[in-house]
Amino acid sequence: MDLSVREASARLGVGEWRVRALVRDGRLRAQRVGRSWLIAEEDVARLSSQDSVRGRPLAAARAWGLLDLLSGGEAPWLSPSARSQVRSLGRALGPSSPDRLRAALLRRQDNRLCWAHPAALERLRQASLVAGEAAAVERGVDLVHGAALPEFYVPAEDWPDLSSRLQIRSGVREPNLVVRLPRVVWPFADGQVGLAALAANLLESGDPRAVEAGMSALRSLARDLGWR
Repeated sequence: MDLSVREASARLGVGEWRVRALVRDGRLRAQRVGRSWLIAEEDVARLSSQDSVRGRPLAAARAWGLLDLLSGGEAPWLSPSARSQVRSLGRALGPSSPDRLRAALLRRQDNRLCWAHPAALERLRQASLVAGEAAAVERGVDLVHGAALPEFYVPAEDWPDLSSRLQIRSGVREPNLVVRLPRVVWPFADGQVGLAALAANLLESGDPRAVEAGMSALRSLARDLGWR
């Protein structure tokens, strides 16, 4: 019996975005039927027994706190005690596998695969924060930028109006951008996406080189802080 992406997501305890990434990197077999993907149930059963796929997700505020601290920020939305706990979690996550770290950070944001007219895409670029592989490479991540979709961070509360004004469609078959909506907090008060956030997004890539580059960048940030 095959499973829908939503059913596989529920069984694995990860987001639908992560299920699609597992399909792209060959860890889940899938076939396309019309506009939907059907996932091999036996592959889902095999992965569901692996802690490295599921892990224990951090609450959104703490996940963003971890990434902000790694980037040299103060995570001001966290209490002093929560900040101390997040630092301890960061030390424990340092030697983690990409799957475990990805699972720990899963709840921090919602991701939208979208399509926008090129003119609207340029307006979105001006009204949001640019993320994605290109931004990570500009910040020094050791990765050859390929054909990954452009990515943008938008405050969740602004997205309904912005997507309506720019006529951006979500859930399309052939997206030309990714929109990321942080949950609970807006962690970019200084108007810049931190390197740790850019690196964490690379962990969701179906390209093993991007995943490794993201992990390398996060480990380097942890070393600079003396967390490892």
